[in-house]
Amino acid sequence: MQPLLAQADGTAGGGAPLDQIAIVAVATGGVTLLTLWLIATYRRGGAAPLRALSAGSERLLGIPGWAAVPGSGAIACALITILGATWDIGLHIDVGRDEGPLGTAAHYPLLVGLFGTFQMGLLAIGMAPDARRRSSTVAVRIRGLWPLPVSALVLLAGGTFGFAAFPLDDLWHRLFGQDVTLWGPTHVMIIAGTITGGVGAVLLLVEGARTAGREPFRGGRTALTRPLPALLGGVFLFLWAAVLHEFHWGVPQYRLVWHPLLLAFGAAQALVLARVLGGRGAALGALLTWIPVQLFMTLMIGGPLEVTGPAMPIFVAEVALVELLALRGDWRSPLRFGLASGALIGTVGFAAEYGWSHAAMPIPWPSALLPEGIPVALLAGLAGGTLGALMAQALQGTFPEVPRGRAVAWAAAGVAVLLGGNALVTESPKGVTATMTLTNVRTVDDLGADGRQRGPVADLTVRFSRPGLGEHAEWVSALAWQGKGRYLDHLVRTPDGGWRTTEPVPVGGTWKSFVRVHEGRLMLAAPVRMPRDPAIDFAGFPARPQVARTMVSDQTLLQIERKPDVPTWVWTPAILLVLSLVGALMVGLALACGRLGRAARRTPTLPLDRGIVARRLAPDREPALSGD
Repeated sequence: MQPLLAQADGTAGGGAPLDQIAIVAVATGGVTLLTLWLIATYRRGGAAPLRALSAGSERLLGIPGWAAVPGSGAIACALITILGATWDIGLHIDVGRDEGPLGTAAHYPLLVGLFGTFQMGLLAIGMAPDARRRSSTVAVRIRGLWPLPVSALVLLAGGTFGFAAFPLDDLWHRLFGQDVTLWGPTHVMIIAGTITGGVGAVLLLVEGARTAGREPFRGGRTALTRPLPALLGGVFLFLWAAVLHEFHWGVPQYRLVWHPLLLAFGAAQALVLARVLGGRGAALGALLTWIPVQLFMTLMIGGPLEVTGPAMPIFVAEVALVELLALRGDWRSPLRFGLASGALIGTVGFAAEYGWSHAAMPIPWPSALLPEGIPVALLAGLAGGTLGALMAQALQGTFPEVPRGRAVAWAAAGVAVLLGGNALVTESPKGVTATMTLTNVRTVDDLGADGRQRGPVADLTVRFSRPGLGEHAEWVSALAWQGKGRYLDHLVRTPDGGWRTTEPVPVGGTWKSFVRVHEGRLMLAAPVRMPRDPAIDFAGFPARPQVARTMVSDQTLLQIERKPDVPTWVWTPAILLVLSLVGALMVGLALACGRLGRAARRTPTLPLDRGIVARRLAPDREPALSGD
C-alpha cells in the first residue's frame, strides 16, 4: 500500500481564502484603532459613555471602574470564545475542514471572543489611573507610562496570545496543512490565551477590590459572599474540560492515560486553589460556576445546533473530597492540604471517574488502563494539589512562608511535565495488517448528528495479523467521522479470535471510517472506507466486501490533510516555539500572582463603598485590608 502521508500532498486545505483574511484584518484593525482612540480620549478627560459605564460599575461592584469594566467584559468574552471553540470542534468532527475564518458560523463567536479579550486587555491598560494615590499598590511602573495594574498586563498578554493564534492558525495550515486535532500548536495557543485572559480578568477584579480597601479572599459566611475564589476555580475547570474535549467526543488522537492524568491534575489544582482562597464551600462554588455554563453549551451544541455533542466530566466526587477533607482537622498548612487533596483525587477520584466513564463517556476506561492510570493519576493529583495550594498562597501574600516555595512549585510542575512526556510516547509497529469484511450492506435513513441522513451502512468484522492484538487494549473500535456526524462503536471479540461491530458502520457519502487499536503505547489504525479528495490529491480507500490493509499510525489517518513533505527542522522548532511561549505565559502568570499577593499587606489607595451587589449578598461588612 502506498504510504498514506504521501497521498496527502496538495495545496487545498492549507490556508484560508485571501479575501476572508483581508476582511478579518480590516475589521479587527479598524476596531483596534477605535479602541486606541477611545483610550486616548478617556485619558484626556473625555469619552463620557465609558466614564459613565465606569462609574456605574463602581457603584454596582464596589470595585474601581478601571478594573470592573474590562474585568467583567473579559470574562464575558472568554465565555463567548469557549462556546465558539466548542461548537467549532463539533463541526470539524462532523464535517471536516472549513473554508477559512468566515467559513463556518462557529468561527464568528470564536473570533469575537478572542478579539474581545484582546480589546479588554487594551482597555484595562488604557483605563488605569495616572495618579499614584488612585492606582494599584502593586502596579508595574515603566518609565514614560502611567502605573500599569499587574493583572491588566496578564489580561493583555493572554488576550494577545489567544487572538494571535487566529491568523497564525492560517499560516500554520499554509505551511503544514490542516492538522485536525485539538492539540495542534495554534489551537493550544487559543486555549492557553483564553484561559490566561480569563484568569487575568478575575485577578483584575481582585486587584481592583484590594485597591478599594476590600479583601476578596477573606470574610463572608458562604461561597456566594466570596464569589471570586469560586470564579477563579471555575475558570480553571473550564480549562481542563476544554483541553480534554477530544476524549469527550470520542475521537482522541493520543493515549487514553491522558484522560485520568489531566482530570486528576486539573481537579486538584482548581479545587484546592478555590478552597484555600475562599474557605468553606468555595470548591463547591467553583463547580456551580462551571457546570451550568458547560451543561448549557453541551446541550446547545448537541441540540439546536445539530452538531455531535461532547460528553462532560462533572468533578462532583472531587469537590466532595476536597470539601470534606477541609472539614476534618486543622489544616494550617495549605501545602499539606493540597497534597492530601491531590492524593484523594488521584485515587478515590480516579475510581469515581472510572465509574462515570462507563456511564457517560464515549470511551469507557477499561481495566487495561489501571496499571498505568492509577499511579499516573495519583502523581498528577499530588502535582495539581501542590500548585493549587501554592498559587493560593501567592495570591494571599503568604507564599514566602512556604519553605523553598519556588523549588516546590518547580518540582510539581516538573512532575506534571514528565507525566505528560511519558503519555506522549507511542508506538506504531510496521507490518501489522487488518483483514476487514463488510456484510449485510443496506441503506438507512437515520445517519448523522441530526439523525435525518440517508446512506449505506454495513456490519464489519476484523482479523489482525498480529496474534493477540487487542486482548489487553484500551480500545478496539470502529470510528467514522466527517460525514455530517460522528460514529463510534467498540468492537467485541468473536469466538474465532476476530472482532466485530455491534452497530453497522457508515460506508458511503463523505464518511471516513477506520478501525482503531490502542494497546499500551501502541496506536494503530486501518481505513475501512475513505472518500477520494481531489483537493489534497488523496486517492481514497473504497469500501470492499473483503480487503486486507496495512495498519499505520493513528494520526496518519486522522490527520490525512497534513502535508507530508515538511522537513523536521521546520516542524519541530515551530512546535517547540509555541510550547515555549505557552510556558513563558504560565511563568508570567505565576509571577503576577506573587506580585498581586503583596497588595493584601498594603494600605488601599482608593477606599470605595462595597457596592450594591456586595451589600445585597453580605449585609455584614467584610474585613477591610489592614495595611503595613
